[in-house]
Amino acid sequence: MSTFLMQEALSWQSWTTILDGQMDPHPLSDPKVLAAGFEQIGGTLSGLWLSAANAELVYIVELPDVVDAVACSLRYVQRGQYGPIRITPLLTPQEAVRAIERAVTLPKGYKVTGSDR
Repeated sequence: MSTFLMQEALSWQSWTTILDGQMDPHPLSDPKVLAAGFEQIGGTLSGLWLSAANAELVYIVELPDVVDAVACSLRYVQRGQYGPIRITPLLTPQEAVRAIERAVTLPKGYKVTGSDR
């Protein structure tokens, strides 16, 4: 299983229907509805939050792979209630260590002339 941070901007139309009481349940009032979509493909919703600064839904999900994460985001966007969904793969500390170990075995990239890097 892979863990993903997903951030989805709700459209102004979605906020209008939520605030007018026309979307019931909505993801914040009943996270089980959102979780059911992930469970259908073998995933789990670990947490759901509202980012007050951006008025976005922010959630952590565990899914079999990145293809499933993209498939879920496409389905939610297709419904027309939500804006684009940003998907960020999250690595455990152990996975990060493995990535670092693998990175040091890769050929070094070129250095841009005049760059301090």
